[in-house]
Amino acid sequence: MKVSGLWRYPVKSMVGERQATLAFNDRGVDGDRRFGVLDLSSGTIVSAKHDARLLLARAMLAGVTLTIRLPTGETVLGSGPSVDQALSGWLGRPVRLVEVTSTGRATFEMPSDFEDDESERVRWEGPYGSFVDSGPVHVLTTSSIRAMVSERPDLQWELARFRPNVLIDGDGDSPVEQDWIGRRLTVGEVELQVVKPCNRCVMTTRPQPGGTERQLDILRHINAKHRSSLGVLASVTHGGQVETGQPVVMQ
Repeated sequence: MKVSGLWRYPVKSMVGERQATLAFNDRGVDGDRRFGVLDLSSGTIVSAKHDARLLLARAMLAGVTLTIRLPTGETVLGSGPSVDQALSGWLGRPVRLVEVTSTGRATFEMPSDFEDDESERVRWEGPYGSFVDSGPVHVLTTSSIRAMVSERPDLQWELARFRPNVLIDGDGDSPVEQDWIGRRLTVGEVELQVVKPCNRCVMTTRPQPGGTERQLDILRHINAKHRSSLGVLASVTHGGQVETGQPVVMQ
């Protein structure tokens, strides 16, 4: 097995950036979900689970400089009042771009019924020091994607729907990473402890740039055939650098 692709998502729920190299630390991928859009009226961090429009914006991080490209064509840099004004104008409500803190813990919300965006909202708190939903590193295999394509070739199984940090090129066409729970992966300098399956939600059904359509059957199929999960979540037991193309060793 080897690393086929690496991604980070500097702003929660916005389109992220593919990287040739990623740095990992005890919180996960350096720069991943470092920023979030705070809804000033509800006190929650907005995600595309609740507001699908976030997936139409793109976030990029160069050193400490954040760039956000909005679907309106506007580009904003960094954070501060001008960025907050642009985001608020785009989303039509008061919001503020905030950076995660080591002791902070975000509150998120999503519809209770993924088929009805107007259904009652469910709230939960994320982990301390991150804007991820649950686990710090998301690992997915090419064999899982091939399995989905084989099972439902009528659907769009674009990788962007699943937002992995690490894509591993594996043999076959089955979701092999579900058997990795409790095991360790060594990739370059980094060691990952596979903790649990990655449970899927309404995010996978959302439209995205490039022609990815809204398809509720994506999640219906994963729920019915794969116990609502695709890919796995891992913690970092030893940090360092990972490069695309490096071998992955299972322990």
